[in-house]
Amino acid sequence: MRFLILPLISSLLMTLALPASGLAQQAALEQLAAAARANRRDAAALTAYGRALLRAGRHREAERQLRSAARLQPGDLQALYAVAEVAFARMDYQAARNACRPIERAARESVLARVCRARAFLVWNRAGRAFEELEAAIALEPGNFDALFALGEAHRLRANVAEAEPAYRAAIAIDATRYEPHLGLGRLFAAAEREADARRELREASSLDADNPEIQYELGMLSAGAERLALLGGAAAGRPGWGEAQLALGEARLAARDLEGARAAFEAALAANERLSSAHTGLGRILQEQGDLGGAEEAYRRALELVSNTAGAELALGQLMESTERISEAFGHFERAATIDPSDPSGLLAAARLALRQERMTTAAGYLDQLRRNPRFQNLSEALALYGDVLAAGGDRARARQMYEEALGGTGEVDRARIQAALRLLAQPQAREQRRRATVP
Repeated sequence: MRFLILPLISSLLMTLALPASGLAQQAALEQLAAAARANRRDAAALTAYGRALLRAGRHREAERQLRSAARLQPGDLQALYAVAEVAFARMDYQAARNACRPIERAARESVLARVCRARAFLVWNRAGRAFEELEAAIALEPGNFDALFALGEAHRLRANVAEAEPAYRAAIAIDATRYEPHLGLGRLFAAAEREADARRELREASSLDADNPEIQYELGMLSAGAERLALLGGAAAGRPGWGEAQLALGEARLAARDLEGARAAFEAALAANERLSSAHTGLGRILQEQGDLGGAEEAYRRALELVSNTAGAELALGQLMESTERISEAFGHFERAATIDPSDPSGLLAAARLALRQERMTTAAGYLDQLRRNPRFQNLSEALALYGDVLAAGGDRARARQMYEEALGGTGEVDRARIQAALRLLAQPQAREQRRRATVP
């Protein structure tokens, strides 16, 4: 029976690896489930189903199937290690240590026992102890894939590119069919802001396992437009209970103005993990656009209750306060957003725009001066254009024109139509009030 079932398993795993809709992935998973039920004494069938469940994020079910497979293969350390991999994926240290013990009882000083302990220590964020185990494992077997891959992971978690990369490369040299080292390299390079290198490695990982949710997620986060939507959609479909993937998909759909799709993704993210602060913020933005201001405010405040230093929620709440004429509160939220994340100009820009609308020109200039003191934003087009508005409203036409002209060549998003309209207006002998009303966005 074992030999009869292997071709079916191979075929089904190929189906899972093909680009497919969530329904197709679910159908393939159900076929693997049926194969496992029909062949309860076949370790290969149980292992295939267990790994597919692990891939889908269904950890308890995956562990049950892989334990059953291990019982059918007494003394098989790799089968026992597959059970431990579920605990690693769950980031559960105690479960990982418990899963390693059967390997230790069978062969305490074996390479796989040491690798298992090392991976458990990494879950516990004890890299020093992990390195001790991995050094001993590699001394026993320098060409062991699992040990070298774990060594790459350990160095990656310490952001040590110089040590992680050769470890991953050595693992690839041993088994070029495994996607895991390429995924590790992609994450390593993404964290180091080497996006081109990260995309290259993630695309290589995808070529080895095209429909893997983790690969799709990581590659989606480095992509844009339709490709980003497709990849994140694949990740969310392949692992429906993965809150972070649903959150990222919601943000991508919101950016694409698919409000209903974004709302569904944010709600799925919160169903998976109600404590995802950014999902509350995203849902609030949609509720605000749909006119449910009370629901939006509640969502923003819940986001800040969960994570008090969330710049996005502060900014969104400030915009809501502004729309409901709670001006003083709006300024407070914009200022807090700017303080929380000085690398994002949105808070100070929003405060400056609000001050302009309130005809508080000195206040607006103060926010813009504060923004331009940051070297990253000295040439920011939107800030320069707003400064031009302040100067034009104050009657300083020469300096306003200079600011608008600098804004045309500035960094970031450049609203050429608005800036050129402001320049044309400056050239006309119109009243100051007319200029102010035309230039304030």
